[in-house]
Amino acid sequence: MLRRTVRIRRGTRYLAFGGKMIPATVTTLFRRGWAIGLAAFFLASAPGARAADEVRTDYDSWQLFCAASKAGEQQDCEIHQLLANKNSKLAAGMYVIKRGGGKVLMFRVPLGVLLSKNLMLQIDNGIATDALTFLRCDTNGCIAQMLATEAFLGALRTGSEATLTMYAEATKPVPIKFTLKGFAAAEKALTARP
Repeated sequence: MLRRTVRIRRGTRYLAFGGKMIPATVTTLFRRGWAIGLAAFFLASAPGARAADEVRTDYDSWQLFCAASKAGEQQDCEIHQLLANKNSKLAAGMYVIKRGGGKVLMFRVPLGVLLSKNLMLQIDNGIATDALTFLRCDTNGCIAQMLATEAFLGALRTGSEATLTMYAEATKPVPIKFTLKGFAAAEKALTARP
């Protein structure tokens, strides 16, 4: 597209686009818009920067997180514990999410797991399940979930450690340990949220 700059009235610069005259300051903003958007993204994701109605509360090793919501909408809330690898990247995560009248237990594990075997979750040396089926994988890892029964939530509240076992090969289990310190208080706070 042909673009030319024209000066009209007291030094104001205009650019001609397809027969329309647009002030040069407006087009400069459009050209620099990506830089402004990028800066806004980094400022919004900086520690301590959050939306007014976003909630983050720590309960020992667990965190209650409620995403910012639009006016009149109910907030989506979850509790989670995130584990990082030696490079400080997310290695695994355990989440309890309120959905409707119930709760869902969800896990994010790294790529490279054997998808044909379900994940196994055991609380201390007691209750265990292998009902964690994989839903999908993306660039951040693979996600598995199950409906959180009251019996299972009760065991999580009173337990001290949850061990998630995944498989890199059919005969090679890889255990991931989550502490349950603070889980009961975080889950109570999640339940109290509207």
